[in-house]
Amino acid sequence: MIPITIWIVEDESVYRRSLQRMLDRQDQITCAQVFPSCIPFLEALESEEHPDLVLMDLGLPEMSGVEGIKKLNVLAPDITVMVLTIFNEKEKVLEALEAGAAGYLLKNATEAEIIKGIQDVFMGQSVLSPAVARIVLEEIRTPAPVGEFNLSDRETEVLGLLARDLSAKEIASNLDITVRTTRFHLSNIYEKLQVPSQTSAVAKAIRSGIIE
Repeated sequence: MIPITIWIVEDESVYRRSLQRMLDRQDQITCAQVFPSCIPFLEALESEEHPDLVLMDLGLPEMSGVEGIKKLNVLAPDITVMVLTIFNEKEKVLEALEAGAAGYLLKNATEAEIIKGIQDVFMGQSVLSPAVARIVLEEIRTPAPVGEFNLSDRETEVLGLLARDLSAKEIASNLDITVRTTRFHLSNIYEKLQVPSQTSAVAKAIRSGIIE
């Protein structure tokens, strides 16, 4: 396993300490910093060595976790964010994913689920709690082109398959195109939707009506 440096943004002190202790018990994971809100977290980015991954709550004082994710994507887009929260409402889920969160776990996740989620997100996979995954899947029906983003028919097809959590290789096989061409389409989709990742592309597509 590749070493992972993590920062935590969590206002509930008991859960924050528990989470930090849990992470510190793991080989190859270092919990380097913890913050009670986004304000000191964002300030620390200006002077501290950046972490690989941030565990972000949503219900934070002064600045919401979603707003913190948006600002983080401007200041340090290379940092991966995984939401860890109690909120499982559809709107909050889609807002966080659209903002750029690569994963979304609920606080009732087990220690093993959190650690696996961290590892999977760090390796570039999308991670959703089962309840959150159901919210996303229930919103996905048939993709339909929307002129606002100027997606081509092929890009809309790729986006629809992406929403079903298919890999680039699986999308290529479904559409009988090369993996290289698939990645080209994905790059165009991210650029046109102005999003950084698969999860944020799917979330924005749902909220914008591209996926009805």
